[in-house]
Amino acid sequence: MKKFIFPFYLLFFLFQPLFSQDKNNPCERTALMIGMLNKFHYQPVELNDKVSEQIFDDFINALDPYSLIFTDLELKKLEMFKTSIDDINRSSNACAFLKLATELYRERLIKVDTMVGSILQKPFDFTAKDTITFFPMAEKITSADDIQLEKRWKRRLKYKALELIFSAADENDDPLKADNKTLLLKEPEARKKLRVKEKRFTQRILDYPMGFDNYVSVMFHNAIANRYDPHTLYFSSLEKENFQAGLSTEAKSFGLSFSEGKNGEVAIGELTPGGPAWKSSELHKDDVVLKIKWPDAEAIELAYSSASEVDDLIHSSTSDKVELTVRQGNGMVSTVTLYREVISVDENSITGFVLNGEKKIGYISLPGFYTEMNSTQALGCANDVAKEILKLQKENIEGIILDLRYNGGGSLYEAVNLAGIFIDEGPLCMMRDKNAKPQLVKDMNRGTIYSGPLILMVNGLSASASEIFSAGLQDYNRALIVGSNTYGKAIGQVTLPVDTTIDPNNYREGQDNNATDFVNVTLSKFYGIDGVSHQRSGVKPDVLLPDFYSNELYGEAANPYSLKPDTIVKKVFFNPSPALPKAEVAALSKARLAKDGSFNRISAVSDSIRNNAKQREKIALTLDAYRQYRKKSDETEGQVLKLVYHPSEKYKVSGTLYDEDLLQADTYKKEMNDILIKNIQNDVYIEESFLIMNDLINYNHK
Repeated sequence: MKKFIFPFYLLFFLFQPLFSQDKNNPCERTALMIGMLNKFHYQPVELNDKVSEQIFDDFINALDPYSLIFTDLELKKLEMFKTSIDDINRSSNACAFLKLATELYRERLIKVDTMVGSILQKPFDFTAKDTITFFPMAEKITSADDIQLEKRWKRRLKYKALELIFSAADENDDPLKADNKTLLLKEPEARKKLRVKEKRFTQRILDYPMGFDNYVSVMFHNAIANRYDPHTLYFSSLEKENFQAGLSTEAKSFGLSFSEGKNGEVAIGELTPGGPAWKSSELHKDDVVLKIKWPDAEAIELAYSSASEVDDLIHSSTSDKVELTVRQGNGMVSTVTLYREVISVDENSITGFVLNGEKKIGYISLPGFYTEMNSTQALGCANDVAKEILKLQKENIEGIILDLRYNGGGSLYEAVNLAGIFIDEGPLCMMRDKNAKPQLVKDMNRGTIYSGPLILMVNGLSASASEIFSAGLQDYNRALIVGSNTYGKAIGQVTLPVDTTIDPNNYREGQDNNATDFVNVTLSKFYGIDGVSHQRSGVKPDVLLPDFYSNELYGEAANPYSLKPDTIVKKVFFNPSPALPKAEVAALSKARLAKDGSFNRISAVSDSIRNNAKQREKIALTLDAYRQYRKKSDETEGQVLKLVYHPSEKYKVSGTLYDEDLLQADTYKKEMNDILIKNIQNDVYIEESFLIMNDLINYNHK
C-alpha cells in the first residue's frame, strides 16, 4: 500500500495528555524526551529557573486543578524543588521531586477521600448563610491546612448537591417549580450520588491500569512538553491505539472517540469523517459530554467518569441508538441523538444542500480536513467536496457557502488540494522548518472546478489547516471570509517515537512498532503568501459576525506558552482574482446586524462571557438562592438558543436531486438528512451568510 509521505497533520488539539506504559526509570524517560524536544522542536525552550517554576506550577495544577488535594503544608515541601526541575540532565533533583510528589499525591488522595466521605455522612443545612466563590482560572486559592480545606470541600459538595437536587428526573419534572420541602426529599440521594462520584474519581487515579506512579510521571512529562508549546504532547502507544480504534471505519460505530478535557471532564476527542457524530453537525471536538442515555433507560451522568470508562460504556452496549447531552465551549447545553452505523471509507463523508431563496445558493459543511492515508487514491475531503460541487452545479446554483466553523484542522495535503478546486495552480502558503529557509506550499494542478462566488464561514474554533486554506483563498481574492477571528494556530506537528536518533523528515508512522512513548512535537511554522503569520491572531474575516468563541478566552493567544507570531521576507509570485467588494458587502451586513435583535443579543452575551471569565462569582448555598441562580442561567441559555437557532424565512433548504433519489431507498440516511436540513434551516449564522452571498452576487452583476 502506498502511503502519502507529507508529514504534517495540523489538528487543533490532536491528543489530550495521555498515559505511558513504559516501565523504565521516569527520570531517564524525561531526560530523553527533553533531549529530543531540544533537538527537534521548532523553537526549543531554554530550561532555566523561571521555566522550572512554570513547569512546577503546571504540574501541580494538572494533579490538583481546583486546589482541593494539596494544602500549603504539602506545597511547601514540594516547593523546595521548584527551581531545580531544569537540572534533570545534571542532577537527581527532578527525580527526587517526582518521587516526593508521587508519595504526597497518593497520601493526599486517600486523606481527601476520607474527608469527603465524612462530610457526606451528614445532611446539608440549606438554611445556613453560606456561599461558594468561583475564581477565574488564573487565580489560584489554596488552603493553609486540612481545617481550611475541609471547609472548602463542604461548600463545594453542598453546591454539587444543589446541582443534583435541582436536576430534572425526567422531562416532566421541573425542580425550579417545586417547593423546598419536596426538594429536600432529594437531599439524601444527592449525597449518595456524590459519594459514589467522588470515590470513583479517586479510585480511577489510584488504580490506574498502568500504575499510579506512571500516572503521576506522565502528568510531569506533559507539563514539560506543554511548556514548549500547547500542541507538543507526550503519550503512549496504547493510548494511540485506543484513539485509532475509536475512529474505526470497519465496524458499526457512532463515529467518535472520547478524551479527558482540560478540567478532567469527559470530552469528545475526534469525530470520524462520514460517521454519525460527524454528520449530525451538532457535535464538535472538545464538547464536554455530560450524560449518556440509551433507549428505555435512565440517563447516565458522567461526572468524574474517565474517557476510557465512557468508551467501554459505548462499545459494550448493544443498542444502535444513543442520546448524548453535551456542553459546548460557550456553555450551551444540547442533547444529540445518534444511530450506530457501519462507516465506509469509500462513502462520501460530505453532503451538499441547496438554500432556495432570493438566490439559489449551495451549502457544504466541512468539519475537518480528513484524508485516507493508506489509499493509493485521493479519497480525502477535497475529493468529496469536489463531488458535492458537481452535484450542486447541476442544481444551477449561483454561489457556494463552505462552512468551516469548528473545523480544527487535519491534513495540510487536503487543504492544498481543496484550494486547488477554487484557484489555478500557485502557492497557498509558506512553511519554515527549524533553521531552514521558507518553502512554498503550492497547488500544482492547473485549472479549477468552481470559479463562481464563494463564502467561507469561520469562527473562533476554526484552526490550523482550515486557517491556512481560508487565508490562502483570502489572499487570492477568491473567497469572502465571514464570521469571527479564527483560532490562531499556524504551526505544524509530527508524532514521533521518543528517540533522539530519529530523522523526522524520513520517519513514517508504524516504522518503529516497538516504541512505547511518543511526542507530538512542533516542527514547523506557517505563513501567508505575504509572509505574515496568523499564529495567535488568527485569520481576520472580511465580514465580521459576533462569536461566543473569542481568541481571548478560547484561541491560541489564550495560552501563555503558544509560539509568538512573526513575519518572513520572501518574494512570492501569484495571480490573484480581481478584488472583491469586501467593504461594500461588509457595510450592508453591519447595517442588517444593527437591526437584528439576535446578533445584538449574541454580542451582549459574548461580552458577558468574556467579562465573567475574569471575575469572581459568588453563589449563596440555600435552596431559594440557588433556584434564582438557576432560573437566571437557564433563561440566558434559553434565550441564546432561540437567538442562534430559529427558522429562517429567507430560504428553504433542500438536498440535491441526486441525493434525494438515493435517500428514498434508505430510511436511516433520510432521517439523518432531515436532521441536517433542520439544523441548516435554523442557523442564524448560515442565514446571514446567505444574505451576504446575495449581496456579493448583486455587486458582481453591477
